[in-house]
Amino acid sequence: MPEFNKITAQLAKKCEINDGIFVYLPEITAWQKKEIDFHDTICSSEEELHQLRSWRNFYYHQYFQDYLLALGKNAILLEIGAGSGSDGLALLKNGARLIESDISLASIKAIKAKAKQQSLDNDQQIVYLVADGASLPLPTHSVDAVFLVAAFHHFEQQDEVLREILRVLKVDGLLVMGMEPSRFMMSFTKLFSNFKSLHNTSGSSTADDNHKGYSFHDWENLTKGYDLTLLDLKRVWLMLGFWHYGSEAIFRFFKLKKRLKLPLALEKTLRIIDEWLLKIPALWKFNWHFIAVFKKN
Repeated sequence: MPEFNKITAQLAKKCEINDGIFVYLPEITAWQKKEIDFHDTICSSEEELHQLRSWRNFYYHQYFQDYLLALGKNAILLEIGAGSGSDGLALLKNGARLIESDISLASIKAIKAKAKQQSLDNDQQIVYLVADGASLPLPTHSVDAVFLVAAFHHFEQQDEVLREILRVLKVDGLLVMGMEPSRFMMSFTKLFSNFKSLHNTSGSSTADDNHKGYSFHDWENLTKGYDLTLLDLKRVWLMLGFWHYGSEAIFRFFKLKKRLKLPLALEKTLRIIDEWLLKIPALWKFNWHFIAVFKKN
């Protein structure tokens, strides 16, 4: 607990405080401003927009959460780009100590409200922080793990973010990148970029519009440029990806009142088939997402 209190004390010195939320944004670029505006707009609907309550999402989010929970209840976890807070709140329910950070104040306020509603808003267990991942007001070597869920590709200067992550991360600490987009996913979805009926009505993210996605070798190469060891690199979704994004397109195109749902047994069966198919070299480039787990040396 003293380590957690030390972090809180440093944040109190460096940050403004807005309704129990630490705010540290000394400079904001045009890129960041657009990301803030977009995530401020979608924060109340993000779970539904990304179908985060679906079993296919739950299964793979649980997959990388298990790495974090294995560190024990005394570990301090930092989430960068917390978004809806669904992963952070799930970890809190399992006793984790957590710093929830996002560049969007509206997103962090929404997470704080959810935590309070679920009786998880304990200042000895969770800290709320509005900050850019490339400039964190945290002590050096102060956290046991850093995780980003579909957030890393949203940063304009990813090298700066990685350097800052390695600064705050303890030696032997974990860096978890969850559900980051593949090159196949970004290439495929861009084929439909001119179909306005498929666009999110809340606006768009600069990163989502422009990022090319990641290849398997992109994650491997991080170990060459940074003091990291790759522990696990998992390809996520093949047929489930076609269903996920195809059903979302149908929902938007036909302006349905509810999103389509797969029968749970079929969804679980497709997950098993996907896992098998993605072991075939000829299909390695057709996954939709990656989960990457690193250890700091």
